[in-house]
Amino acid sequence: MSEQPGPPDLEYERIYRDGGGIPWDIGEPQPALAELVGLGWCQGRILDIGCGTGELGLALAARGHSVTGLDLAPSAVAMARRKAAERGLDAEFAVADATEPGDIGPFDTVLDSGLLHCLQPPAQRRYVAVLRRICRPGGRVGVLCFADVPGARTPDRGRLTERALRELFADGWDLEALEPADILGLIPDGLGEMSDWPRDGDGRTPMTGWRLRAHRATA
Repeated sequence: MSEQPGPPDLEYERIYRDGGGIPWDIGEPQPALAELVGLGWCQGRILDIGCGTGELGLALAARGHSVTGLDLAPSAVAMARRKAAERGLDAEFAVADATEPGDIGPFDTVLDSGLLHCLQPPAQRRYVAVLRRICRPGGRVGVLCFADVPGARTPDRGRLTERALRELFADGWDLEALEPADILGLIPDGLGEMSDWPRDGDGRTPMTGWRLRAHRATA
């Protein structure tokens, strides 16, 4: 993902390898996607794309789902595999570039917890094309990403407008819902205004996001 606006590939790997504070790893699935899991929205064979240390995929596996998790960082995948073994859960985790994942799928459900907003626009378009290729007709995609709206509380880079999301999922998709959703992060002290944003009782900062749900068109 060399076109992403955040840390380059090796920097993501270093962050996971060092394990000294991963801002997006809150030790559980993001609540906005955990809600979909709890509601039974996720069906069939499931892909957790950009899985990080595997909390979302493992939550799905704990409910008996068939789950594959992919991430670009080998250390993240190693951590996810270790968690699966420690918890006695059956889930497959592998290293892959989400914009060029190779011959995978098809999947009935794909979940993206904060990957889309890590990509620059050309890579976003390639990525959404990959999602369409690996989803079965009628398959569903759930995406959680930073929102570009007035007063948004997010990092400076990676935000998506409502229009941008609708355009990305215009061709070959049926949009089920696009709604505001919090994204929780662990923001350390010393980062200026970001460190002053409100935190919940567990020290996590709610940031401004979108939750998108779409189905691959069958026609």
